[in-house]
This record gives sequence, structure tokens and C-alpha cells, in this order.
Amino acid sequence: MEVLQFSGGVDSLACLELLKNKPGLVVLTASTDGAYPEREDYLKKVAAYHPHLIFQECYRDRHLEMYGRPVDVVPIKFTTIGHLFGLNPIKYQPYFECCNRSLWYPMEVATRQLGAKVVYRGQRGEDALKGPINDGHVENGITYRFPIQDWSRERVMEFVNSRCKDLVPPYYGKEQTSRDCWDCTAYLHENIARIRNLPPEKYKEVAEALDEWRRDINDETRW
Repeated sequence: MEVLQFSGGVDSLACLELLKNKPGLVVLTASTDGAYPEREDYLKKVAAYHPHLIFQECYRDRHLEMYGRPVDVVPIKFTTIGHLFGLNPIKYQPYFECCNRSLWYPMEVATRQLGAKVVYRGQRGEDALKGPINDGHVENGITYRFPIQDWSRERVMEFVNSRCKDLVPPYYGKEQTSRDCWDCTAYLHENIARIRNLPPEKYKEVAEALDEWRRDINDETRW
């Protein structure tokens, strides 16, 4: 059993194009309650282009009201730990905890339940944030393969535009990452363009949340 963990971005799309003729390949993706409204239609479109492959989606509610919004810098007194020592509301969590709880862990559980022996990911060596393993790593009987590990973003874009242009998300070029959760308030080093491209009401909600976060950081670090 071989699984492609598919985010919906161009890197995983390039992997799908490379692997689409593998018999029995399962394309596994994860979505949350913060998914863009158009994500479902996009995933259906990708699946329709590959009727011979098996597509599976796992879904998880992020429970932001319980854990707080994901942010890059965490004002501790507004987290679940800080809440134990005072009366401050829970507002924030480290972004990797949110992603792990809502996306990465559910996908890993689904991968193991499928009995995968080989897992493909669109991780590239030049990614600013990436896992600590390389192509060919073996863990718990699963071999992890990164088919485009040595590719540049330019090579990825050239490849997908030449091989599967109709499936390239239209926002690429202005934005550089896949659209996972529209209301994400983390990864600001690469997320600013995505936030600015939100519809007005959604942009207003995220912008106000970020303003509140900045005020809370200033309050926490005042001395």
C-alpha cells in the first residue's frame, strides 16, 4: 500500500502528477472546519481527473474556542497553561500544535489505518518549514519518499503548468502556499498575501484578531 499525502498545493500536485500511474495509490488529504469554501470543489476536481486512483479525506474540527487561535509568538498568559495560573481567557496556541492536532496527526492516523508501507510527500529541501527527515527515511515500517525534494519552486511551477495546468490553483503567483484554513493567524512570514486576498468580511475578522494578538503581546512584554 502506497499513500500520497496531498495538501492541495502545487508541491503535492507535482507529486500527484509524477505518481498518478502507480496502481492502487491512495491520495490522502486532510481538511478542517476552517477550510476555504472552494476546497471541497477543488478536491473533487482533482479526483475527477484521476478516476483510477483512490481519494480519501480526513476531517477534524480545530476547537479554537478551547485551544485558542494559532499564532507565531504566543503570549503565555493567554494559553491553556497560563489559564491555570490566572483568570485570563484562553486565546492562543502555538501554530504547530494546531496544525498537528487538526491536520498532521489525523493524516498520520489515517495513513497507518490504511496499512501504508510507503508515504509520499511534497516536501522540498528549500522549504522554510519542513519535517526533520529526508527522502528514504524509514520509521515504524513506513518509508517516506519526497519525490521533489531537490526541486526549486520555479521547477515545480514549470512542471505543473506544463503537465496539469487546469489543476493549478488560480491563486498561485500572488500566494505561495496551499490554502488550508482561511482564518489562520500564523505563518505570517508567508501568509500575508493570502490574508490580504480574503473576502472583505473574512479579512476583517482575521485582521482584527491579529490586532488583538499584537496588543496582548505588548501587554505581556511590558516591563
